[in-house]
Amino acid sequence: MPRGTAPAFARVLPLLLTALFAAFVAPAQAQPPAPAGAQASEEAEARAQGVAPPGMPCQDFLQALGRKPDGVEYLGCERHDDLQASPMIARYQVSGVHAAAAEAYLGKTFGMPPLEYACCGWGSRPHSWRDGPAGLQYGLGMGTEARRHPRTDWDRIPSFGITVTLYTQII
Repeated sequence: MPRGTAPAFARVLPLLLTALFAAFVAPAQAQPPAPAGAQASEEAEARAQGVAPPGMPCQDFLQALGRKPDGVEYLGCERHDDLQASPMIARYQVSGVHAAAAEAYLGKTFGMPPLEYACCGWGSRPHSWRDGPAGLQYGLGMGTEARRHPRTDWDRIPSFGITVTLYTQII
């Protein structure tokens, strides 16, 4: 399928996965702005919750971590200041031919659960992964809108989307 002509579900998949991630595995509730004296405490809380440090660019997070699966194409990264916790969402795609290998790699490397078929496509359950005890906490999802094909026929599905989400503010 040519770039830019993905089904509507595929275009909103990153936002849906981010919303699910925020609802189920995101850090604590939103906090009002801290007074100047409490800034150090707020920064410590942000680090404790795995929030991106100020000034961190929206980027190919899998490549930056040195853990990008073979066959996965980086499509871009967008910061969504209009969403809760201002997430940065990196988007990727992988062809159906390589989807099972990418799913296995993401499961082994980041603990992402296997994709399940529901309604109108394959998708992962909300999942987060932390890069070490003091590291950043990432949301990870994979899915596609498709007719129900058994896993052995994933090569008949044109592509799967992968999203990696990193929050820039405490929730």
